[in-house]
This record gives sequence, structure tokens and C-alpha cells, in this order.
Amino acid sequence: MTTMQWGQLARIVPDPRRAEDSRELKYLSADERRQVEIRNGVQRDIKTGAKWENAKDYARYIAKVILGEREDRWATPPFALWIEKGLKVVRLKSAFETDKVVYLPLGIAGVLVDAETQHLAHYLLIQDPEAHGVTAQQVMARTVGVEIYHNIDLVSARQIFHDRNLLGVIPNKNVALTADSANIATSVTLALLKQVVVTPPGSSEQIPLEKLVSLRQRQLKAVDSEWMTLSTLRSFVITAIFGRSGFEKTSGSIFELPEGCEEEVAGKAISEALTVIFSRFGDAFATRLRTVIAAPAVFAALGAVAHRSMPWSDGPRRSLDELLELLSDVKWSRDARYWEGIIGKETARGTFSLAGGVKDSGSRTATALEDESSERYGRIRGQQTE
Repeated sequence: MTTMQWGQLARIVPDPRRAEDSRELKYLSADERRQVEIRNGVQRDIKTGAKWENAKDYARYIAKVILGEREDRWATPPFALWIEKGLKVVRLKSAFETDKVVYLPLGIAGVLVDAETQHLAHYLLIQDPEAHGVTAQQVMARTVGVEIYHNIDLVSARQIFHDRNLLGVIPNKNVALTADSANIATSVTLALLKQVVVTPPGSSEQIPLEKLVSLRQRQLKAVDSEWMTLSTLRSFVITAIFGRSGFEKTSGSIFELPEGCEEEVAGKAISEALTVIFSRFGDAFATRLRTVIAAPAVFAALGAVAHRSMPWSDGPRRSLDELLELLSDVKWSRDARYWEGIIGKETARGTFSLAGGVKDSGSRTATALEDESSERYGRIRGQQTE
């Protein structure tokens, strides 16, 4: 394990995009082609999967780190560098024990068996540093941690790549969201858990919303008493902030708000909207197994409809009283007569099954909730059930 400036690592491991550019291969030396062949034998392709998009997000993240915008709230894993040949090890006596010093010869080439996406992100930064508000010198001088694996064969290197990339347990979405305090949407959502107070049906006790939202589970079980998961509540927050364009943003990170919308203002306005919605339709939320209101797509659609009640909304404003009036005659029952083809379908057994997530069904559901010209508007209100 060692540290070095990223610019030094870049001299050992070239831009991984070069390994996938057939036009450039003919200009490489024999040693460079060997390095490319080994890299392609270990790593996955860049532009055929999510790696390319991840690298762009990673570049933005690292730029914020360099600029100090993340303060102490950041971490990047060490690079796992594989060098096929054995490195020279010199033993030096010290006051405590024998130290081992490993030398990296000038001009040596290596392959990353882990953290190649982070490596590519650095290359994207020096390719266009101005777009990220940094300089190429800042990127090159960034100190990074590096694990060096040497004197092992290709089969072993591939096994390390497999173990590092496939054996790790990725936290579920809810757990990951609760940890991401730098994400504005998550920050607002977590604040709402304490700000919004709910009186459950049949009770006179007011409780904070956090008691009705599952912070750990990805999906609720039939026996769970909570009304929804954290990710479902967060989707409402995002669509309330952005309107219908928010449906495509619900699974990503939100670091910028629309013009005229500030985090504190957003939290206050969304808190007021949620308070009246839970107060008016608490019975439907409490019986979520027989209703659709707490389904992720429906609740996100409610957020998009509530967007017009937000002070930063560009469209015609709708008061919260008008919002409740609009939703007052919606049939929330989990019944194919009302919701077939919108957020689910009738099964062969005659029951209604929810199908489709926020991105698939959100916009369709929002149309049914607020567009009077839509056939679905009348259907979910029991006016057209044939």
C-alpha cells in the first residue's frame, strides 16, 4: 500500500479508453499493445455498460472534493494496481525491524484490477477541467492511495478483479439514501421525517412521520406497519420540486435545485403539502394493502401534482385547498376498474396487481390525477368504469 500523485499513476496506467479504440492500436508499441491486451483481459468494456455514465458522475464528485465543496464528507477507495513482473524489494534495517522498500522503475506499465472507473474520471477531468471548475494541475497533483499487486499471473489478477467487483455486498437503496447527506433531495427528505407530524386514523396521538416510514427496507412486507419506504417519500420530494420532469430524476442524486427554489423553502412547502395530504387521506395510507395511494408510482405522481402548489412552480398556482379538492373524489381502492393500465393490471385470478415503477407509470398516473381531458381522469374517480 502506498500513496502517490494521480499524475504518477497516470504514467503507469494509461487512459483506459485507449484500449478500446481500434484506430489507435496500430500506433502503439509492442509493449503498449501488450499492456492493452492484458487490460482487456482483466477489465470490462467502458461504453457498453454503466461504467461510462458512472465515470462522468465520479468526475463531478472528485471535482467537488478538489474544490473543497465536500469538506470532510468524502472518500475515494484506493486503486488496485497489478504489475505482472516482480518488483525490486530492498530490505533496510531500522530501529524497530527490517523495512521493505519496493521500487517502481521508470516507464513501468500496469493494469488496474479495481477502481478503473475512478481512474477514467480523472482523465475526464483533465480532458475538460474548466467545465468542472478545476485545473489540470490540481487533478494531476491529487494524492491517491494505491495497492500494488506484483509478481502474480493473469489468472490471479482476474480473480482479484472478480472478488473486488462481484463479492462485495451493495447496500439496498434505502440504506444508501440515508447515508447520502450531501444529496439535496435526501437532505430534505430526512428533515421531513421529523418536521411532518401525523395523526394516524383511529388515534388522537400525533407522531413524527419517521415512525411511518421504513428507513432500512427496500420494499415493505404485508406485516409491516409503516406506510411507505424512504425511497418512496424521496420520490415525492423530487417530483414536488421538479414537477413531471422529476420522474426521471428519482433514482439519481440531486445536487442542484430549480431557479427560485432553495432547500429551506422546499422543505417548508413540501412539509405543508404532506401534512394536508396525510391528514385528508390517512385512512388510505393506513390500509395500503387495499389501496394504491402509497404505491411508489402513485405517491410520486402526487408529488408532481403538488408541484403546482409549490412557490417556485412556473405553471398556474394551485392552492393546497384546491389540491385536496382535485383529489377528493379519487378512488384509491386497489381495483382494476379504476387503475387497470395505469399502475397495474388484473391477474388471471381476478385480483389487481401493481406493476411498473415511478419512471414507467408516474407520468401516466399524474395525468389521471389532474388532467380533466384524459379518459383516465374520470376512470379513477369512478365515472367511467366499463
